Amino acid sequence: MFQNNPLLSQLKKQIHDSKPKVEGIVKGTDKSYGFLECDKKSYFLPPQAMKKVMHGDKIKATIETNGDKEQAEPTELIEPMLSRFIARVHFYNNKLQLLVEHPQINQPINANKAKNVEKELKSGDWVVAQLKTHPLRDDRLLFAQVTEYICEAEDEFAPWWVTLAKHQQSRYPVQGAESYEMLDTQPREDLTALNFVTIDSETTKDMDDALYIEQVEENGQQIGWKLVVAIADPTAYIDENSQIERDAKQRCFTNYLPGFNIPMLPRELSDDLCSLTENDQRAALVCYIETDLQGKITKDPQFVSAYVISKAKLAYNKVSDYLEQKDNAWQPENPVIKQQIDWLHQFTLARITWRQTHHLSFKEKPDCSFIVSENGHVQEIKAEYRRIANQIVEESMIIANICAAQYLDRVAKCGIFNTHLGFDPKFLENAHKFLLDKVATEANQAELSERYSTNNLATLAGYCQMRHDIEPIEGDYLELRLRRFLTFAEFKSDLAPHFGLGLDGYATWTSPIRKYSDMVNHRLIKASLTTQSYKKPEDEILQRLQEARRQNRLVERDIADWLYCRYFADKVAEKPVFDAEIQDIMRGGFRVQLLENGAQAFLPSSMVHPNKEEMQVNSDEIALYINGEKQYQLADVIKVRLIEVKESTRSLIVELVA
Repeated sequence: MFQNNPLLSQLKKQIHDSKPKVEGIVKGTDKSYGFLECDKKSYFLPPQAMKKVMHGDKIKATIETNGDKEQAEPTELIEPMLSRFIARVHFYNNKLQLLVEHPQINQPINANKAKNVEKELKSGDWVVAQLKTHPLRDDRLLFAQVTEYICEAEDEFAPWWVTLAKHQQSRYPVQGAESYEMLDTQPREDLTALNFVTIDSETTKDMDDALYIEQVEENGQQIGWKLVVAIADPTAYIDENSQIERDAKQRCFTNYLPGFNIPMLPRELSDDLCSLTENDQRAALVCYIETDLQGKITKDPQFVSAYVISKAKLAYNKVSDYLEQKDNAWQPENPVIKQQIDWLHQFTLARITWRQTHHLSFKEKPDCSFIVSENGHVQEIKAEYRRIANQIVEESMIIANICAAQYLDRVAKCGIFNTHLGFDPKFLENAHKFLLDKVATEANQAELSERYSTNNLATLAGYCQMRHDIEPIEGDYLELRLRRFLTFAEFKSDLAPHFGLGLDGYATWTSPIRKYSDMVNHRLIKASLTTQSYKKPEDEILQRLQEARRQNRLVERDIADWLYCRYFADKVAEKPVFDAEIQDIMRGGFRVQLLENGAQAFLPSSMVHPNKEEMQVNSDEIALYINGEKQYQLADVIKVRLIEVKESTRSLIVELVA
């Protein structure tokens, strides 16, 4: 009687159309139900509704009201959480299923294997998969297809291979050519008589910079320095239309991972033919830089194509031991090398002082690195500060990149410039108010109100003045809080300031073995030295550089999180205690960094104070108040105890030590 009744169908449609409709993101739980998070409200998703969706899906839904309770009924998929994803293989009744690599997606997904995946899969294997069907889109159950095999469950290098696959980066070096010929036709100066030296880690093979320095004299008195920076020249061997060029353009950077690196260029180029190895003649792009004794650049930089020979491969730690006059320290092998090290040291001290006064430098933080055995086990985590030999190379590269920016802007009128524009315009007012609140006193309120005006903070000079003002203030609170108002660094093809360094312009060319942007700048500089034509870098190159840099940072972070978990897995029973700096404060707890080794950990609110009703989080201050009194804030250093390692979610859990 009621079947195919048009009046009944129309009535149902009218009832459905009259129900409130919302859009939101599905939030799963460890139970069978979930929630739909909308802009201003959260709606309950009952178990039956959760069978149609998964955590992270963006959907449309109607709101059903049952008494005084509201719940969401999914109606349309806007954007699925999964498309391409990482998973582990699971077999249920001999049927292939996938367990998604995500802490909040627990349901297994039925799957099959693509024809190109020839590997016989077994439980625990890591794979890449593609979502094929979704209940809200295809009116079918969730179903996926394995498109790529990554590694076995027992593979000790799973953290590396899985993370690289997740971010769609190759684990293999770029494929090289059968042979390499010098393609450049421009003349090269013979600078092989100059006493260039390289300073690197003892194990470094891809050495792309060598230094030579001499005194500049007038009337028998030293008035300054002439620094000669020689940079390896891989573009001399790489045709712009070659596959090597296309691969480098896609990768953009050498990927430095714990235990090994994945080079941007074929190893026969990066580690051999182009590397500035000791006593070997190499093609190089060379820059002459002159400064006064205070480290100020006094002449326009001069670039030349040349041949150079490194006269010594020096190691950071040995050179630092020598300069720091450690007991039984390594000594330079001859007076010529000794003089080069001593002069480079004097030049570096001048440049450090110059930059601290006229540009910007940052508080020293240790670099934490994993010492990894050949089988992938983390043997040790080292936290090391940059020593004087590292600073020699760093200051030489910084001044060389400053000179490259000046040269490219003046001569080529374009390049790939590293830029940073300081505060995000939409946060300038927040930064202004924050600085007045935290730095100004009653006596200087009017003066600093003008100094920290939004107009002034938007200028390079105003930003640098502000940074110099807060530099003497102890602690990291101001630094970490202001960081949240900053914009991101960008690559641009026209000169623009780099607020983070306090510079009018900055263009890297000192690592062409490792950075594609530096290869581009090499070609522009070399073209300007001849009659060759050159063109402005395209926007797609800048966009790819930006994306590749972001991907590399995510890869580095994800691998590190995994390795920290592996390292602490057998130590958690000892419940070790660490000093930790608060990085963020949320309702659920604190995100902290262990100062001894750089690990990120989570401190749940329940481990801070037993009564959550008495705790209030101030998101502006990034502080925790208990019963109205501030107890903790961003950058506070607290003592914590490691109590749990969750390798499945790559997380460390700590508790507060009273």
